[in-house]
Amino acid sequence: MLQTSSSWSASMYVWQLVDVLRIGTERLLTLSHDPDRGITCWDENALARDRNYHRLSPAVGLLAFRSAARDWVTAALATPAAAQVRHPRFGMLGPVEVVRRNAHEVHHHLWDIHRAQQPVPG
Repeated sequence: MLQTSSSWSASMYVWQLVDVLRIGTERLLTLSHDPDRGITCWDENALARDRNYHRLSPAVGLLAFRSAARDWVTAALATPAAAQVRHPRFGMLGPVEVVRRNAHEVHHHLWDIHRAQQPVPG
């Protein structure tokens, strides 16, 4: 699970969304083109640390988010409805499950961005 919002800035959450959508796109492409390969787990905190979210540009993050969202939508619309892929923790997933999980993450992190922008009481 992600660290508490007190340690994540709005910019860091934007970059998290970029990675959520990019990985989601890769998963949808795997469903379409190589489902026998399966998909892997990933650690969002390790990725944030390795990519140094705290040092990345918020302006570039917003541009990357738009690009990632376009690519994700294209992949989601092109994925066959009956496709399935194995996830090591969640078992067999189809495009509906992948889309639902990504949509949940985007919704949740948009809320985190809004919350991170609020002034700290005190």
